[in-house]
This record gives sequence, structure tokens and C-alpha cells, in this order.
Amino acid sequence: MARSRGRQSSDEEPAAPEAPSTRARILAVSLALFNNRGLGRVTTAEIAAAAGIREGNLQYHFPRKSGLVEAMFAGFEADAVAVAGRMPADPGAPEALLTYQRGWFDLIWRYRCIYRDGIAMVEIAPALRPRVHALRARTQDLARGVFETAVAAGRLRIEPEALGRLIDNAWIVSSHWMSHRLQGGTELTEADLDWGFAQVRDLFVPYLVARGSD
Repeated sequence: MARSRGRQSSDEEPAAPEAPSTRARILAVSLALFNNRGLGRVTTAEIAAAAGIREGNLQYHFPRKSGLVEAMFAGFEADAVAVAGRMPADPGAPEALLTYQRGWFDLIWRYRCIYRDGIAMVEIAPALRPRVHALRARTQDLARGVFETAVAAGRLRIEPEALGRLIDNAWIVSSHWMSHRLQGGTELTEADLDWGFAQVRDLFVPYLVARGSD
């Protein structure tokens, strides 16, 4: 009997994963270069070389550097909304808020050029300024929902007004700890990331309630 055409035999090689599109490759390479060297220090010629394409090909996808930066920020927007709104499966669990906050810091590290070079970013792409403010408001609202759920689950003990101030303070620290660590002119490392995370984590310590306590 003839083998069914639509079915892969057990001895056939699995299909190779599809290569990322040129546009996706440009964005991935750009983010890596921006993270390592700074948004204002990387040229489109360097991005094209790192992506293995001609500069004209890069300009076909992104005629101006501002468009490239805007596209990178769009990826950050989507990831930030997803992380900020990720409700813990068990909001009352001791590790729930720690895991939630760590997810945010992992995002910060993945897009550290946005936090470290925010002024340069809006100078390159001025259209991003209102989007930055809108994203801040949206992610803070989502975070408030997560923390209010933790309050309802008995994990946090804090009044609503104080919770608002706590979220504002956590945002200030998480957005600006890089500038503080870079005052000495050193490069950022993952040890610095852990330091920044500890500053935000400890803001919540006075309000944490041990599970099973009154």
C-alpha cells in the first residue's frame, strides 16, 4: 500500500525551523547593539553589517533610524503590557509577588537600552514621547490590579492610597536604578540587575503578610 502523502515517516528528517525574516533579524541585532553600546552610538551601517545585509536593504525596511527605534519600542510595549498584566496563579503564595516582580526586571534587562538611554530614544524618535507616558500609565494600572489581588488574597496588608504611592515608588526605582549604578561610569552587569531588583523588592517587605498569619 502506498504511504500517505500527508504523513511524515518516522525515518524522515524533521523540517528545519523557519529562518527569521530580514526585518526580525534587523530588530534583534539592533536591540543587541543598542543594549551593548547605546542607542545614540550605533549607526545604521553597523546594524546592517551585524545583520549581514547591505545598508540599502536595511533602509528598505527602515528608511530612517527613527522608524527602527519605534519598531523596537513597539516590541517593548507589547512585552511590557504582557508582563505587567500577568496575574499570578496563586496571588497569596509567598513566591507570587517575587516571581511577578522578577519578570518585570527580566524585561528591563532585555530592553535595558530603553531605560538607560531614554532621553536619546525620544531625541531619535520624538513620536515616542506620548507613547512612553501612555505605556507607563497602562502598566501601572495593570500592576495595581495584580497588587490589589494580592491584598485581597491576604498577601499584602496596605491601604489603597499607600498602595498607589508604593507602586509609584517602585516605578521610580525600577526606571532609574541604572542611572544610579552608572554614575561611576562602569558597564552594567547582571549583578547590577540583581541589585536593582533588591531595591524594589525591599520596598514591599514591610507590607508582606506571611501565609497563614492572622
